[in-house]
Amino acid sequence: AIPLTFAGALFVLWMAGYTLNNMVMVGMILSLGLLVDVFILMLEGMHDAIFAERLSFNQAALKTVKTYAAPAFAGQLTTILALAPLIAISGEMGKFIRPMPTSAIVCLVLSYAIALFAVIPLSKFLLSDAHDQSSETMMDRLTQRVSRYFFHWSLQFTVPNRAVARLWTLVPIGIFVVAVMIFSTFTISLFPQDDGRKLSVNVELPPTATLERSQEVGDRIGEFLRAYTDPDGTLLFDNIVKLVGQRSGLVGSSEIKPGTADYLVGISAMMVERQDRQQDSFDYVYDLRQQVATEILHDYPGAVMAFQYDRAGGSDDSIQVGLYGEDLSILREMSAQVQQVLRDIPGTMDVRDDLGNLRNDYKLVPKREALDFYDFDQSDLGLQGRYLMTDNGIGDFAMGDGEEDIEIRLSTRWPSLAGEIGGPSRLDEFASMRFINSDGIVVSANTLLEPVRATVPLAITHRDTERSVTVLAKNIPGGEYFDSDILNRLVPQLDAMQYDPKLSAEENRAQGHWPKGYRYQFGGDADTTGETFGSAGQMMIVALFLVFAVLVLQFGSYSQPVIIMMAIPFALIGTIFGFAILGLPFSFPAAIGIISLVGIVVNDAIVMVETMNERKKEGMDVRHAAAAGASDRLRPILTTTITTVVGLIPLSLSDAKWYPLCMAIIFGLGVATIIALFVVPGLYLQLTRD
Repeated sequence: AIPLTFAGALFVLWMAGYTLNNMVMVGMILSLGLLVDVFILMLEGMHDAIFAERLSFNQAALKTVKTYAAPAFAGQLTTILALAPLIAISGEMGKFIRPMPTSAIVCLVLSYAIALFAVIPLSKFLLSDAHDQSSETMMDRLTQRVSRYFFHWSLQFTVPNRAVARLWTLVPIGIFVVAVMIFSTFTISLFPQDDGRKLSVNVELPPTATLERSQEVGDRIGEFLRAYTDPDGTLLFDNIVKLVGQRSGLVGSSEIKPGTADYLVGISAMMVERQDRQQDSFDYVYDLRQQVATEILHDYPGAVMAFQYDRAGGSDDSIQVGLYGEDLSILREMSAQVQQVLRDIPGTMDVRDDLGNLRNDYKLVPKREALDFYDFDQSDLGLQGRYLMTDNGIGDFAMGDGEEDIEIRLSTRWPSLAGEIGGPSRLDEFASMRFINSDGIVVSANTLLEPVRATVPLAITHRDTERSVTVLAKNIPGGEYFDSDILNRLVPQLDAMQYDPKLSAEENRAQGHWPKGYRYQFGGDADTTGETFGSAGQMMIVALFLVFAVLVLQFGSYSQPVIIMMAIPFALIGTIFGFAILGLPFSFPAAIGIISLVGIVVNDAIVMVETMNERKKEGMDVRHAAAAGASDRLRPILTTTITTVVGLIPLSLSDAKWYPLCMAIIFGLGVATIIALFVVPGLYLQLTRD
């Protein structure tokens, strides 16, 4: 049944235009533990009807479909409706994970159809003559003995009366409150640390550095990385490529700066496979960076270095603070303040901004009196200056005969540029520039323009037409601090720097506040995390509503869906305490796991409540029906839980970014199953009339 389900799912996904990628496979693996639930439920029904009730195969098949088709449908539908809102999560992360819930939903839909129309008919080849056998298997005898014991134990300790049942309900609720308090202390991380092999080292020397100087820095860093070994002497890197005069693009970066220049050095490195080194890749990054900084770049004042490494969810700097305003010099002062604050916060590295180092330059300031005297218009002066200082397209030369036309560009040749395109780079060349007014009078540049020496940034950025500077930083990978820890310390200090409208401009200036109209805004993971978790929270609410609506329609009651929905906080108890024990931060994959839990954990409760209703219809009082519902369904409930957990263990070990998702489901489902066996009968006793 499982291969048939996966084959059908792959065909449906192929027809829908999906490719067989990592997210599709993760969705199929996630569904593996879920789709076997319906197979187990149907085969358990067939087994009980044939071995316990001694029915023929046809009678057993009819009874199984009649008894379990509806609850199985409700269970699959609740799981599907819990997963469906994941498709609607917004942002880049939503697009990234969308194939996962889609493939899982397709598998669940097909599994229900296969369970009814393939599993039951095909079981005839194994079970058709089983009712003629008089002996029971050892497993049958064991499970029946355990079920009988659990039935009597429940009558004595779980549901002896409504008061005791209420106590069994209140204790998990109290534990859930404690779990929520523990959850409030969790650190938040968009994705867990991932073991990627790629590493980019980019060094930016002062703009006056020569290519020979950059070559020297590249040689030293390359030799250092090439010789770097684990304590056992194993080389850490497989391949190292040195790029002098340009940045390394092996791992992406969020910086907007020139990619090629004499003062740039880039190193692209590939680590050896995980089995050939002692630690995960991210555990090496900070030590490598510190050694390069102290042993090499210490000899090159003004050098700025950034390590870009593979990490789940992207390779950009996780901490980005955008500063916005009109005056670039003020923005640069603000950037220096923010950078100093970040450097003082434990757990940060690679603190810098996207302006880079300053370079010396000249600004040509027009002399207004000279312009008026010689009758020069500023726009005409600017147009002539453009032809003197850069190249400009003026037309095309038609080649004919179907050949591509040749573009004609006009520029001025300056001796200092050795044939390269650009403006004058020496003051004597500036003095030789000539401008012509409308009367044909030639005037020297010295007469019309005043060269003013200034320092300017290498790049000037704008966001939505507003001038901006972005301060960039990372948390130390593999360290004890996460992005949320750093941001929790950073935000109050940034807020204290902002303009206070209650104070005058002089008072704001005296207290070191930013000028009016200047502000900050987070980007990077902080911005993505807010959007992603906000969208995931909304989808969680939608999933809860859809599941509750289906349960109301299934049971025709509001009280029994409440009994079933109580399994969800029980699951959260397991997830929260499990994460606390393992020391895991709460991440986006963990949120996906919790949303998936909404549909998974209610399945066991649905089967129990459905069985309790059946026993009540057969004449049992509510107390005995409650105990029988848990004991009779003990084997299929434990079986489905174990198969789900076992199915997720390989996925949890395959990739670090899916470990939180799997642990959220494993801990949540395990604890919810145990608690539900004791609490659901008590809730049924309290909320159901005799």
